[in-house]
Amino acid sequence: MLNSENKLTPDSKYILLNSSANRSLDHSVLTNLYLPIIGRGALELYELLWSLSINDHNRLILHKHYELQSMLDVGSDKLLRYRRKLEGVNLLKTFISLTSADSYVYELKVPCSASEFLKTDILSILLLGKVGEETYNQIVARLFLPKPDVGRVKDVSASLLDVFQVPSSDLKSLPGSVNEAKRTISNRQNSADVSRLTPRAHDFDFDLLLDILDNSYVDLTSVKAASDLIMSEYELYGIDELKMADFIKRATNLNTNKLIQRNLKFIINRDYTQPDVTDRLQAPQNTQSATETGKRADSLPKDRELQEVIDIAKTNAPIALLKQIKDQRHGMVTEGEQRAVRDLVARGIFPTEVINMLIYYLLADDQHSTLNKNLMATIADDWAQHHVATAEDAVSQLQQRVKKQEAARTKRQNRRYSGGRGQIKETLPDWAKADQPGSATSKKAAAQSTNKKKSKAQQALEHKRVDEALARLRQKKEDQ
Repeated sequence: MLNSENKLTPDSKYILLNSSANRSLDHSVLTNLYLPIIGRGALELYELLWSLSINDHNRLILHKHYELQSMLDVGSDKLLRYRRKLEGVNLLKTFISLTSADSYVYELKVPCSASEFLKTDILSILLLGKVGEETYNQIVARLFLPKPDVGRVKDVSASLLDVFQVPSSDLKSLPGSVNEAKRTISNRQNSADVSRLTPRAHDFDFDLLLDILDNSYVDLTSVKAASDLIMSEYELYGIDELKMADFIKRATNLNTNKLIQRNLKFIINRDYTQPDVTDRLQAPQNTQSATETGKRADSLPKDRELQEVIDIAKTNAPIALLKQIKDQRHGMVTEGEQRAVRDLVARGIFPTEVINMLIYYLLADDQHSTLNKNLMATIADDWAQHHVATAEDAVSQLQQRVKKQEAARTKRQNRRYSGGRGQIKETLPDWAKADQPGSATSKKAAAQSTNKKKSKAQQALEHKRVDEALARLRQKKEDQ
């Protein structure tokens, strides 16, 4: 059952749940904020599911995925990728039936409001990485129109109780139907839950950061208000407390001494994309360097080498590890690589150590010069389907991937040389054959034959001279 969770077929069945089907979607938020992150295909899937849910009206009508595939003109694999993107940004929740085989339940969620979206640090950071600073500012300007200056005015609007009469007894003790409605609304809340996107603090000591800034000009209240953003940046870049304090000081308004959160995002993003900054991505002091491990790899036993890679994956932030590997090659972290890593981190599918193993494999083991976004997404999708949750799980999947590649390569070679065809035997042309007189081999053989003939003639001549000498000696003896 676990393996079937992410394997869709055209005949896979699903039902739709949407407790907000009677509401209209805010297409301005979807196109300006969600579209750059999830892409056109995922957005079309979301809007199609929403349209179908309006017709179903929570009546548990059974559908088949073939309907979605034919309307979107995509295959099962691409449909699954679209669905996972919607799940990643909390626009869709997927359940699998434990009683009916190959059946799913899709629960649609209302998008965040523009304010909620931009206040959610991980979403706003992801959007910034996708579109860049200039476009990001343009999007914010489109969604939040400035209030024009109308001069000196006084608010004379009537309040609610100025216009309507509400018994004070009802306000003190709410009627039962009002309380029941409040409970119903609370239980059926259908807006996107942004709390799941907030990264968890692991080793970052926020109190230590406050202690470092305590004697500085920075207003600590503004720092505490930016705690979610600070933790998001730590999860992504692995910035320690001292370095984070330095970034905060640079992002603080010197007139008010308050931290400007948007400035902090921009400064960190810009600082990590400049190739001429040398030590901007230092990991904590107790972490190991990917460069050092690469230098020692040849002298280490395989199990020790593997364990060191796993230790690095567990003690570094993704972009910090990426920077270390690039420094070893005298390269630079490109904006495309940053976006690919940021996208994967923001989805919240894998812990940091798994993402690091993927980065290490693609750059250090597979010898790619840059992170290939498509290959990275393909491997990540495969790991998600196999529920990879630790660095050790990632190693196991990589070993299986290498075995499959080797098996496929061997199969191709066998098919190429003996697959259904007779073995091809090369026939040399006449001029290339060894026994032809014009070839180097034949010349050598001819020379050897000539030498043998000369040797035999010389021996015969020598024998003749010896015979003649013996004959003369015998003749002298007879004459005497």
